[in-house]
Amino acid sequence: MRPIRSRGLIRRLRNASAAAVAIPLPAIAQDYFQQRVDYVIEARLDDERHVLHAHETFVYTNRAPVALDTLWIHLWPNAYRDRSTALCQQLDRLGDLSLHFAEAGDRGWIDSLDFRVGDTPVAWGLHPRHADIGWIVLPMPLQTGSTVTVSTPFRVKIPDSRFSRLGHTGQAYHLTQWYPKPAVYDRDGWHAMPYLTQGEFYGEFGSYDVTITLPDNYVVGATGSLQTAEERDRMDRMASPDWQYPEPILDPRTGKPQLNRFPASSAQMKTLRYVQDDVHDFAWFADKRFIVRKGSVALPRSGRTVTTWALFTPKNAVDWADAITYVNESVRLYSQWVGDYPYASCTALDGTISAGGGMEYPMVTIIGEASGAALDEVIAHEVGHNWFYGILGSNERDHAWMDEGLNSFLELRYMRTRYTGRESIIAEGIPGFLLGGRKVGQREALELGYRLNARRNLDQPLCLHSDAFTSSNYGTGVYMKTALAFDHLMAYLGEEAMDKCLLAYFEEWKFKHPRPEDLRKVFERESGKDLGWVFLDLIASDRKWDLKGELERDGQSWSARSTGHAILPIPVSGYSGGDSLGTVWTEPYGLLDATVKLPWPDVDRIRIDAGNRTLDIDRRNNTVRAHGLFRRRAALRFRPLFGLEQDDARTVYYAPVPAWNGHDGWQVGVVAHNMGFPPKRTEWVLAPLQALGSERIVGAARIEHHFDRIRSSVLQNIHLGLSLRSASTLHDHRASAWYEKVAASIRFDLRRDPLTKPWSHSIALRGVRLYSAAEVVGTDGALYAYRTWDDYLELRQTATDTRKLHPTAITTALTAGEDWLRGSLEAEQAFAYNARNKQVRLRAFAGTFLIQPEALAPLEAWRLSWGPQDMLFDHAYFERGARERFFSRQFIKQQGAFKTPMLQGGSGSWLVAVNAEIDFPFKFPLAAFASAGWAPVTTVTSEGRSEGTAGYAEAGIGMPLVKDMLEVWVPLYVSGRIADEEAFLRRGIGDRIRFVLALHQLDPTRIMRRIRP
Repeated sequence: MRPIRSRGLIRRLRNASAAAVAIPLPAIAQDYFQQRVDYVIEARLDDERHVLHAHETFVYTNRAPVALDTLWIHLWPNAYRDRSTALCQQLDRLGDLSLHFAEAGDRGWIDSLDFRVGDTPVAWGLHPRHADIGWIVLPMPLQTGSTVTVSTPFRVKIPDSRFSRLGHTGQAYHLTQWYPKPAVYDRDGWHAMPYLTQGEFYGEFGSYDVTITLPDNYVVGATGSLQTAEERDRMDRMASPDWQYPEPILDPRTGKPQLNRFPASSAQMKTLRYVQDDVHDFAWFADKRFIVRKGSVALPRSGRTVTTWALFTPKNAVDWADAITYVNESVRLYSQWVGDYPYASCTALDGTISAGGGMEYPMVTIIGEASGAALDEVIAHEVGHNWFYGILGSNERDHAWMDEGLNSFLELRYMRTRYTGRESIIAEGIPGFLLGGRKVGQREALELGYRLNARRNLDQPLCLHSDAFTSSNYGTGVYMKTALAFDHLMAYLGEEAMDKCLLAYFEEWKFKHPRPEDLRKVFERESGKDLGWVFLDLIASDRKWDLKGELERDGQSWSARSTGHAILPIPVSGYSGGDSLGTVWTEPYGLLDATVKLPWPDVDRIRIDAGNRTLDIDRRNNTVRAHGLFRRRAALRFRPLFGLEQDDARTVYYAPVPAWNGHDGWQVGVVAHNMGFPPKRTEWVLAPLQALGSERIVGAARIEHHFDRIRSSVLQNIHLGLSLRSASTLHDHRASAWYEKVAASIRFDLRRDPLTKPWSHSIALRGVRLYSAAEVVGTDGALYAYRTWDDYLELRQTATDTRKLHPTAITTALTAGEDWLRGSLEAEQAFAYNARNKQVRLRAFAGTFLIQPEALAPLEAWRLSWGPQDMLFDHAYFERGARERFFSRQFIKQQGAFKTPMLQGGSGSWLVAVNAEIDFPFKFPLAAFASAGWAPVTTVTSEGRSEGTAGYAEAGIGMPLVKDMLEVWVPLYVSGRIADEEAFLRRGIGDRIRFVLALHQLDPTRIMRRIRP
């Protein structure tokens, strides 16, 4: 039957949240209850058309204290249908344009729906904004304690796997979120949510009885227990050493095995049946290439045996050789720490996945590319989701940390147990010199990830909706910070008490839907402690904690005080000489400072958090000595190049630096800086160079302080900086010239809340003093010296939207010189038009003098075309001010941004320009461009002077190898005025070729600050 759209219902939904449809319940319904859904599904796979034909019947049991007249249904395959879906919009925001520009044949959807109650068709329709959410109007209200049976046929066009979780890669099938599924109805009402790739799921528990028909030579891994005896026997035989897998077909061109080639599908079909109770989802995966391995593990509490499976492709057979051990140890250790695994089997399988390194479903998980300890880790994480997702079915969309975060904590514990003393797999590929001669443990790797954004004040509280997190904060916060917070809790409580809390939480809330307050209540009851510092100060806040030690004499005893941590419990370790005296903990009393009596009469020094188990943002100030002039000063260490921050030292990095420019010639020197990983609050770099050509000391220096721990509803950060730079601008046997620049700046970054809001705004003020000097040897042999000082003040406001689909930047600036003031507006807008991020880029610039000077220096005027120079000496050029030589072709896109070099187009009053670039659609970086500009012009004739406006235009092609950093441009057309100038100067097309090499953007000491949150 054709869908019926209920106008009254749609009117109620007009203002519904884009994230979910939540219809509040009356006050009487706030006590806990849980609905139930039992499914019978029949599905048949057409692996030629990548289509699933299916029929579903589900029995919905209403346990709510109110009658229901409507059921909300997830139709998640429709998330892949077109550009309007929440999934596509989220992928666009995350910078993945694959679904936005997908071809119709690669998309997916669900159709052929015909919802019925019994044999009676019912009215149904789609959410007005979300095609992957549907609703069913029941024939009569479903009373408390009653059930309703709903059935429908459906057909799924399986999308390409590169978009998200549901899909196929060739004839490897990943059938997830593939069937009509009632949304959760709980104390807060309905949770009908569109499918998202960042932000997972919330489902009702129940039973599944699923039959799958597909060609006989497919191997299937699925939720549930396989009931088909013939297939069970075949899987056992495939897992035995006697099974002969077919030899791979050789590539006729190379003679090498085609390990990932799909064999032809069998003409014979088979039907498999899976059943399972107490799960809230059903997923299955099918591949004709799978190698099968079988194992078992005894559970530590009940002794019950769980069957384990590993299914993998021939290409990854070596990497998966120990996969059964990884599955077994995951099931065993999670059962030991949290509670026994309740199901009969657990499967890990190898497959293509676009939603991360692995993805969990009840009893089965799909794993992306990994090997060795990395494969062990990702299998442990995904198998662990059987507890924190499968059995403890919290609302991942609203409280992602309860699933991903708690599971990451257990993953951290798992890796500690399995790989004691081993370096984190994250750090295994890092060159040793960057690690400072030490190993980076599993916890430290998570901590470094968390600090990346926290040190820049770009982290977010963990209590946000999953779609409110930036991509990196979803990883460094939801996963890493939560793991660190609960590791802090375990260090405080002890492992035995932690296990007691986890087991009580599991037993009380398994097969239910716990909330954060339920988790806290259990942990506080079992531990006997107030744990608000975990759930409020670490989970629900983005506050940074910088712990500092104080050591005080108190009569005949010592007291240690830890400052700056509010109510966190902190371990304090005492030392006498080289001996550790032990560790005592401060208690979370709710004070800014906490003092603890030390039980040792003689203490040489103390260290706060010596075991590195807290979320301290900077441990370099954690040690304090009892005596000495610099009792709190961390040791100073010198390391080459760059590295990870040392917790017990302040590191200076150094490296020899060769440099060259056309005026100073070759330069040699050294760069020293403190900018390791993660970023520092105060960062500095010093790079003095000896120029061999000009025989001058040149180079640069910079110091910046970032107010990264600011807590403001208006400001995200404040950056205070001072920089110096010096280089030559001319050098020959008779003359030399150089400049020295000093700039002081302050920039205010306005707060975005959440950080996923598209526009970021900053306001910057800086003052620049330019000292220019020249020395000339006259014909009389005397030395003539010239000195000038120019002072400028600039106020700049920048608004940017960095979304890959249509990035935008708008900059307004006011610049003041000695006797003039000018203002400008620059707007840049790009539009991506394919998945390769090929763009159409538009730019407009307008500038005018608000206070007109009597006379302007050449660099102070507006210009349509700039060469290797700029007024404030912000950019780095190989040969500043070059005119005729090769490096005169280097330019930066500023003001008029014309690519054609010309002397005209300057103005001491106003200027307007527009620029356009369009990338060609193929892979090679080739683009066309055009520019137009207007500036005032004075015409002198025999009749006198007249003022007018001159227009200029250009067009051509170029290669934007790295946009705005490395580009080559060839103007092919220029308008009449430019052509006349070229004819007068005897220039041709070859003289127009120019290149952008934005050396200032390649500064490695600024890389950390530019990483997107």
